[in-house]
Amino acid sequence: MTSKFEHKGEWKLPNDENWINGTLKFDIEQGTSLELFGTFNQPFFDRDEQKIILGKTTNGDITLINSWYSSTKTSHNGIIIGKYTPSIILEGHHFTESSEIKFSKVIFRVFNLFQWLNLTGLEVNIKNQSKSYKIEYDEIPKIEFKLRENCEGKITFDGPITTNGPYNSIELKEAAYITLEYSKSEHYELILRDISKVIGFFTIVTFEQSYPQSIVLSDDKYKRKTFSLERNKYIKCFYNHTSYNKRHRLRNRAEHLVSFEDISTEFPKIIENWYNLYEDTEEVIFLILNHFKDKYRFTNDKFIDTVRALESYHRIHFNNDRIPKDEFEKLVSNIITQVKLEEQDLNWLKQRLMGNEPNLKIRIEELVEKHSNDFIEHNVPKVNKFARITTENRNYYTHYDIRKKKNALKGKELSELTRQNRAIIISCLLNHIGIDSKYFEDGLKYNLG
Repeated sequence: MTSKFEHKGEWKLPNDENWINGTLKFDIEQGTSLELFGTFNQPFFDRDEQKIILGKTTNGDITLINSWYSSTKTSHNGIIIGKYTPSIILEGHHFTESSEIKFSKVIFRVFNLFQWLNLTGLEVNIKNQSKSYKIEYDEIPKIEFKLRENCEGKITFDGPITTNGPYNSIELKEAAYITLEYSKSEHYELILRDISKVIGFFTIVTFEQSYPQSIVLSDDKYKRKTFSLERNKYIKCFYNHTSYNKRHRLRNRAEHLVSFEDISTEFPKIIENWYNLYEDTEEVIFLILNHFKDKYRFTNDKFIDTVRALESYHRIHFNNDRIPKDEFEKLVSNIITQVKLEEQDLNWLKQRLMGNEPNLKIRIEELVEKHSNDFIEHNVPKVNKFARITTENRNYYTHYDIRKKKNALKGKELSELTRQNRAIIISCLLNHIGIDSKYFEDGLKYNLG
């Protein structure tokens, strides 16, 4: 996923016999492009997306999915050059229909995963003032978990060794891989969504934007011949992940929000709980994770997104009817029957009487009451005042009421208010999936203090 490559070859549409020469380029930062000496679209008028493009290259068979027709130009000798932007690259097999692209297994590497696990099979003993060395490596036991129904997962470790003869150099580089195995073949889009959900967990616990570093898919249906044996094909997947940025850095154990060591015995249940929470509150998690793409830059939108996440989480997981529904409807009906108003005014009154949900101030107070910890108590000592200020600023930045502009927080003060609210919603999420506050209070202090 983070590699850079260029493949030259021939390209065609699934139902066409004519191949066109061209070059596929992939760069996680610059983007993906397929440049052809020709085009699958009519120049100037036809801008349709090509669902599938097949390629024969020196690197093997390639399938391009959802390729946007970006431009056409004519060279000095009259050759038409068409340029496409593929959304997904599958290297290793030809697929002719998008609906048929299904797999039962995926193996992927995750940025910062190995650092978060903080496990090693390497042992180095140095003796005699660095004159004698002993290096040993034992494979780390796998970590098994169940992601969801019909999907088993595991984390495995590898420590491949490479040698360089001329300099007698040896390099052993450890890595961690996640494998998801499905009881039946699933569409690639569902699998990529599952990968994103898993990666979201590691973004939260490491407090650094994570992303897939490599993705390999397989299924018993897709075989390759090795001498006289048939083996499963391993199909590499590439796409320009929107979360990637070279500024995201590897973080060590002391910098993480949650330490794996503290939750290792409960990790299988926690990751399953995370997946279920993601299914129930995807909008909330998306709003929180979106912050990490550019976490060192503050904008007013980050304040709004954080408050929206708090409000949505409360709406999904707390009681929203301040008065029992039947009782509330009866109360509204009694009020309507007792007033005599023109139709226009009556409609206005009915709209005003529709609200039976708590306001934002009450929502924040209830969230803090249930999910408070030492960090929140220290940073939000007066909850009622804090909830009121958050509500007033939300109202201003949502509607930009000129009457409230004078008291609206800006810059550093608004950033501080956002930081405090972010601590609340993150505490809600971590508590929800079964992580005790004592395991992330120090992490909150380090990352949000």
